[in-house]
Amino acid sequence: MVCMKFNPESWYLERKVWGKLDSILIAPRGKIPAALVVLCHGFGAPGTDLVPLAEEIVPLLPEGESFPAFLIPAAPMDLEDSHGMPGARAWWLINMAKLAELSAVDNLDALRNEIPPGIDEARGALEDCIEACLSDKEWSATPLVLGGFSQGAMLSVDTSIRSKRISPIALIVWSGALICESSWKQAFEIRPRSFQVFQSHGRQDMILPVSTGRSLQGFLRELALPIEYSEFYGPHTIATESLEGAAKLLAKILQK
Repeated sequence: MVCMKFNPESWYLERKVWGKLDSILIAPRGKIPAALVVLCHGFGAPGTDLVPLAEEIVPLLPEGESFPAFLIPAAPMDLEDSHGMPGARAWWLINMAKLAELSAVDNLDALRNEIPPGIDEARGALEDCIEACLSDKEWSATPLVLGGFSQGAMLSVDTSIRSKRISPIALIVWSGALICESSWKQAFEIRPRSFQVFQSHGRQDMILPVSTGRSLQGFLRELALPIEYSEFYGPHTIATESLEGAAKLLAKILQK
């Protein structure tokens, strides 16, 4: 069950399967949102994991008539049978033991060109979900912002760069890492695009060390994308500074 702290007179929450993803939509009541913000959770989290973040971001936005809607999809893979994790979901499978081993010695260069099996299917599922929601709500002209945490952040970067179906105007990357480097670079050369980026990473991150975030930042800068990068004192998490940075990016979009 999902609880919502928003004023029900001004906001509504809808749970529905768009495409094939069980999703939650939080939207301003009676108006077309100024942007649709899609937030993708990390590996092993429940599908509703990032719902509270919408409630934390909105109060940080400037007062006015323009507000975003938030689409929060659950990843397609259920980890209960494969990993013994009830309620946990994933966009693709990760060898956590191998990742922990590499992270322990901060030797994650091998990830840079790794194309995780299942990432193409995950991107397609996310595209289907977004397109179905926009069509259902008749929001086809609504600007799109993609974002996520950890594995969800990586999927958001992948979709922003490689998708031929959707074109986000902004990207939010919380504790992500550089993967698919050659594929992303090739896709960007074939189909250049421009979107604003906010990225944050914890310096004490023991799952995806901050070096992986710095590598991703450097890659995005090489693509000449406008990016604000922020590091915070903390582990693999979304810090207060991370929410404030995302809200600042959204405020720029809402004021246009």
